[in-house]
Amino acid sequence: MPKERTDMEWAIGQLIVSVQQSWNDEAGLPEADESMAVMRRCHDLLQAAKAGNLADLLRGRTIPRYIGGLWLGTHPHARRQVDIVAATLTSMLK
Repeated sequence: MPKERTDMEWAIGQLIVSVQQSWNDEAGLPEADESMAVMRRCHDLLQAAKAGNLADLLRGRTIPRYIGGLWLGTHPHARRQVDIVAATLTSMLK
């Protein structure tokens, strides 16, 4: 039986989908490299969430800062998902 995802894992998964859409749209362009780097950071977030060590990965950084503020500034459609991940993290810490 498959393991159920936590709210955090689900939120990060949706963020990965959003970043992946950007990366696909940018295929062949120089911007695709940064989107790939952001996608890797999102996968790191997911692995850390699964392992229960998200705080260790972030080391005091916010989710937007960890993802990359410059990238988010040029990809506003992903901001909603980042905000959901951040809100989920905040509710977990309460």
